[in-house]
Amino acid sequence: MLDFRKLIQQIEQVGTDGLGAALEKEDTFEAAEAAYKSAIANQEAFKQKLELNRAWTWWPTAIPQEPIDKPIRVSQSTAGDPVTVVAVDGSQIMPSHHEVHNCFLLNVGSAIISYGIKAPPVLDTEPRLFHTDDDLYPLVDRRRMHIDELYVSLERQMLELEKLVELSLQSLLRGAPVVAFLDGSLIPWSVEKMPGGYIDSYLKRMADEFQKLHDAGVPLFGYLSNSRSADLVNDLRVYICPYENSHCRDHCGQLNEEDFPCSQIWPMSDRQLVASSLKYSERSAAFLSGASVTKLMGAEHRICFTYFNVGNETARIEFPRWMLDHRELLDRGLQTLNAQVKKGMGYPVCLAEAHHLAVIRGADRQKFFDLVTRQLVQLGLKPVKLSAKESKKRNSFI
Repeated sequence: MLDFRKLIQQIEQVGTDGLGAALEKEDTFEAAEAAYKSAIANQEAFKQKLELNRAWTWWPTAIPQEPIDKPIRVSQSTAGDPVTVVAVDGSQIMPSHHEVHNCFLLNVGSAIISYGIKAPPVLDTEPRLFHTDDDLYPLVDRRRMHIDELYVSLERQMLELEKLVELSLQSLLRGAPVVAFLDGSLIPWSVEKMPGGYIDSYLKRMADEFQKLHDAGVPLFGYLSNSRSADLVNDLRVYICPYENSHCRDHCGQLNEEDFPCSQIWPMSDRQLVASSLKYSERSAAFLSGASVTKLMGAEHRICFTYFNVGNETARIEFPRWMLDHRELLDRGLQTLNAQVKKGMGYPVCLAEAHHLAVIRGADRQKFFDLVTRQLVQLGLKPVKLSAKESKKRNSFI
């Protein structure tokens, strides 16, 4: 437990340090805003420098898919427009060899809500238990691997996507256009840490699900609230680089990052940079993500993003590249998203409902393992007990 008497002085220091940091951020913001305005005024030079130096920078650069000079207005949907929104979110109980049985649980909450048609909302949750040797030691590249939090998290994200696609296709039978939402990024950032065979399989599974939505004409969005992403800022760092060729290793390899010439606009998020230039219901240009993992995806399924002022915040919205070729889907989906945020008083109501259904609280976790224990005891499997470490963590001697 925390000793707050010892902690209070450190908490006070947070405020003192934060004041100085805020003054420094003002200078960073002013420099970044100036660089952004310059890039807008010189779009061709901006795009050309990105193209010439993309292979040499130490960070991924995003590729503009639309002119960056003007915000794009998203018209607001009318109350009578029929639409069905589908959203999912997930959570998990991680495997632990200290528990009575080594297993893990994935729980996916889902919300289907229709507007403009007579169809009841469907709020549901689907728990899925993994406990066999094949679950706990999956075969990857002909070798059995020990699962960890990274693996479980990736499988949860895939299960969310598969469930979202399944429900979206079913919801088309309601007779209204469908818009699909995931909470968080569509980019599988951590999959690159996995073995090669798993990466290939995972991206193939993603592509298959994306293709189903493409064929059905269902727009897909990943919603990121309070995003810390800095793709556009990274582009601007290349743009303001004083060297003709932005070879980071050659020019700045011996420097700490804060000493790079381009670090006058770092650290800063894209959201902070573009927020002041976007009015309500306006979005930025769309960019193609330069994340290395997205380059392994098919061209039509690579992830794009835009920043969208939904009223209380500027959210990062991600979607597959093929949606830029179907503008009516993109526009209709963003209209629906805007309406969902308004109905949810600051956050998409469908995603909020899915989250509440998905979350696993401490009491739920304890009940889950109590049920597992009871089942093992009834079957006469012994010994059924916690590890010595877990037992002593729950029961103090003093």
